[in-house]
Amino acid sequence: MPYTDIAITAPNSAEEGEPVSVSAQVTNTTALDLSFRVKLYAVEDIYAVPAPGDLLDTFEETIGGGAYKTISGSFTMPAWDTTILVMVHRFVVHWDYDNHASKVVSLKTKAALSTVVKALGIGALAVLGIALVARGKKRRK
Repeated sequence: MPYTDIAITAPNSAEEGEPVSVSAQVTNTTALDLSFRVKLYAVEDIYAVPAPGDLLDTFEETIGGGAYKTISGSFTMPAWDTTILVMVHRFVVHWDYDNHASKVVSLKTKAALSTVVKALGIGALAVLGIALVARGKKRRK
């Protein structure tokens, strides 16, 4: 059973090149003052081992029973979905895994699909109109 609760704050989506700010509140859910090591990552693949360049921030300190500490960082949105990953280890007799949480920031495309469909629809009507006009001129000859 974990000794912490993690709440991640991050946008649901961002455009490529946009700065993205994220934070996570790590709450000690026990009545004891405990030492925690917390790491905040922005990763492309949640199943891969995070690379050193994926680390946004880290801290190692004692959090009082029932208290919380916020960790934050930022990154530039790449051309793919990015997962915010928070990893927590606790120290009781030795360092041990405690908890983790994640949230996906989806890549937002600049043109929404409905806009593209509308543009294609208008283009198709224009082509159809030109074809009908050309057909009408051909019949008159």
